[in-house]
Formats: sequence, structure tokens, C-alpha cells
Amino acid sequence: MELEQLIKELVMLPGVSGFEDPIRRYLLEKLKDMNPKVDSVGNVYVTMGEGDEHIAFLAHMDEIGFVTTYIEENGFIRFSPVGGVDDRMLYGRLVEIFTENGIIHGVIGLIPPHLSTAEDRKKLPTWKELAIDVGARNRKEAMDLGVTPMLPGRWKKDFVVMGKYIVTRGIDDRVGCAILLELVNRIKGRKLNKKVTFVWTIQEETGLRGAEALSSKMDFNEVYAIDTMTSAVMSGVPYHLSPVTPGEGPAIRFVDRRGVSSGILKDKVLRVAKENGIPIQLAMTGGSTDAAAIFVHGIRALPICIPVKYTHSPVEMSHMADIKNTIELLEKIIED
Repeated sequence: MELEQLIKELVMLPGVSGFEDPIRRYLLEKLKDMNPKVDSVGNVYVTMGEGDEHIAFLAHMDEIGFVTTYIEENGFIRFSPVGGVDDRMLYGRLVEIFTENGIIHGVIGLIPPHLSTAEDRKKLPTWKELAIDVGARNRKEAMDLGVTPMLPGRWKKDFVVMGKYIVTRGIDDRVGCAILLELVNRIKGRKLNKKVTFVWTIQEETGLRGAEALSSKMDFNEVYAIDTMTSAVMSGVPYHLSPVTPGEGPAIRFVDRRGVSSGILKDKVLRVAKENGIPIQLAMTGGSTDAAAIFVHGIRALPICIPVKYTHSPVEMSHMADIKNTIELLEKIIED
């Protein structure tokens, strides 16, 4: 399967943080000949190779979204965000709610100018003020469709190829999931001089919970979190706030909101990239990754990230060359 198609399949699978079952099933099917394991919290992992040294690569399978919380008498559905959801991307959106009956579509309606004042149009409604319209006239009709409280949902996705870029919601971090799958296929059958574990974690978007549970159980010497990093290459944003550029290589996300990552691993990765002619960037940004949850348990950890424009929006945008160069870099780290 081509890499672009693999990313698309992963992006389109439901997997709101805490509700990762569909993507977990997909991963287990893809890895079925590799004896994959699922731990007690739902992380998926496979281990290859032998030796005293043990390195790991992590990518989180979950995505931001929402859960339904209450059905009003008039049939409108109240909801609450899951993960880092920006209120600015809620208003006037088509959404998907995942029920036992399948996907139910709804809209977070935008009040038209015909019914609003100039002052109204200056306001940004928060999620607490908004509701989802599923076309039901009352609570019973909504429930007959299969809608109940505590169902996961997300914004309806497109997947668009724009030259060398892909644009979709969920590059964070289905691209990391795809990279690990591609890497497993590349090294499968090789004789490795170290143990290499690939882990697809849960609930990164809601507190790095899968990585936190994993880190206390494994004997890793080094851990690399394969994730995304916000690029400030966009109109109206000072570049220095997140100085990485799509198309110029994967980024070592050395400093973020949770602190500084392993300097030893940073130097190692920079050396490996230089020796193999792989472009690489080094920068800081906000947010955090699974690497932080590993680091606090005394294990060397480093995030290696794909630069992404418009993170946590319906139009996340990344360059295919960065994705391919990341796969090359990780393969060389394994061989080092």
C-alpha cells in the first residue's frame, strides 16, 4: 500500500481519545503476523530483534473530538470537547457521532446574518453555548437514531492532496501511526542487534495517559515519540513562535511546554541525520508529546515530529517529503 493511502485510511478511522477501539482493531489486523500485544489500558505494541539495548518508538492513535453529554427535549445534542479543541473551529461545522447504529451526522449550526445583529456577529460562542442538530424534532427522535450521552464524535473530515502536501484533520497523529507501520514493514525479517519496540498509545490528547501507563512497565534505554509539531509558517504568525518549515525535514521538538528533552538523544539524532544526508530541524514549541511522560520516569526520551500547519484544525497540512524523511531517519537510528 502506498504511504499516502495508508495515512488516509488511518486518518479516516474513528479514534477520539478514550474511544480508540476502531483504530486499535485496524492496527492489530495490520500487525497480525508480528504477534502484537495489547496492554491493560489499550496500548498496542510489537517488539523485534534481540540484544541488551532496547529502544522504542511511540505514536499516539487517538485524536481530539467531543463526547455527547445530554439530549434536550427539543432534540438538540449538547456535547463537551475531548482534548485541545479550539472553540473557533466549532461554529457552523458538520460533525459525525459514532453510535451503535453507525455514524449519525449532525451540524453545529451557525446563526445566519438574517437572524443576528452586528454585535452578535462579533462574538465567538464557546462549546458551552452550542448544540448539535441531528435533524430530530425531540429527544425521542434523537434517541431513536441511536444518539445517547457519552458517545464520541468528531468533525467530518476531508482528505485532500495539494501538490506535495496532504491536508486533513487528524494528521496529528495518524501520520505517526503510519510511519511506525511503514517502519515495521521495512525492518521485518532483518537481524537486528538490539530490541526495538513499536508502540501505538492511547489518550495522548487528554494527558499522555497511555505513555504514562507504558513507561512504568518497560525496560527501554531510549524512547522516541513520533508526533507532529506546529509550524508557524502561516499568515499573521511570527515565525519565531514555532520555527519549523514544512518540506525541510523532520523536527526535533527539543523544548515544549513540559520542558527540555534528552540532550544525549538530540545529539545522537543530529549526528545520524548528518551522516545520512537527511534534512532535520531543531526547535521549540508549545504543547507536549508522549516523550514527556516517558522522561519523568528516568528514561531518555525525545520527540521527532512532522511539521504541520494549522494544528488541531480541520485543515492540518503537512509535506510528504517530511514524512518520508522521518521514516528514513528512524530506520537509520535503528541501524546505528
